[in-house]
Amino acid sequence: MRSDVPRPAAFDDFVREYERAARECSALNCDGRLFEPSFEKKLYSIYASLLEGAATANLTAILDLGGVVEKHMLDSLIPLKIFADRGILRNGSTAVDVGCGAGFPSLPLAAACDGEIFPAVRVWGIDSTGKKIAHVRRAAESAGLGNVTAAEGRAEELATAGGGMRETFDLAVARAVSSLPALLELCAPFVKVGGAVAAYKGPEDETAAASGAAKTLGLVLRERIAYTLPGGDARTLVLYEKVKRTPAVYPRKFAKIKSDPL
Repeated sequence: MRSDVPRPAAFDDFVREYERAARECSALNCDGRLFEPSFEKKLYSIYASLLEGAATANLTAILDLGGVVEKHMLDSLIPLKIFADRGILRNGSTAVDVGCGAGFPSLPLAAACDGEIFPAVRVWGIDSTGKKIAHVRRAAESAGLGNVTAAEGRAEELATAGGGMRETFDLAVARAVSSLPALLELCAPFVKVGGAVAAYKGPEDETAAASGAAKTLGLVLRERIAYTLPGGDARTLVLYEKVKRTPAVYPRKFAKIKSDPL
């Protein structure tokens, strides 16, 4: 048991901090959909589950209220608004969070995409760490998220022809996973032709270094969208469209992806 995990803030304190930070975030344009009481209750449940789970498992170093709101919740929701505004996510779409960790962005994404606030989307979270997948399942159940599936396994195995997930999703997202070339190799095989890969990255522009990987994997760079979190941290959403099928030899074993990037 960890002794340094804070107790969850009261619901009203959480909502106050969330709404303050969200209204300061220019990328959200004070989107009223994100202030619906039913949605805020789901976010609070995700937050409370995170602290509960962090007491017994190494889920994340960010556990203070302000940090969770800004660097987990809002950093998950800003790209969601971009997906919805650009028609990347529609009713009936499917999305996969590759290397979902403690459930960000998959849990906030699923909480919003219930068909009432944003389009109804089925969200999968995959991770190779069993304790993190168990946490995502518990958090989804506690928040009443019926549109979440959490699967334990390595992305490079689940995305093979025998893994059952190859080229089945409309959108693959990954946050703080690896370099952009490696991230594209892990994500592209999950996405069907016409779908999208979205990389949640910092301010550095890695697209030139990833151009060869994108071409090899059947991806075309569509947008690189910069935004800033309320505390000043710079972020970038890198959007690719999948225009042709990924060759069957990809993804390779992760050790090869790291040692010999495309």
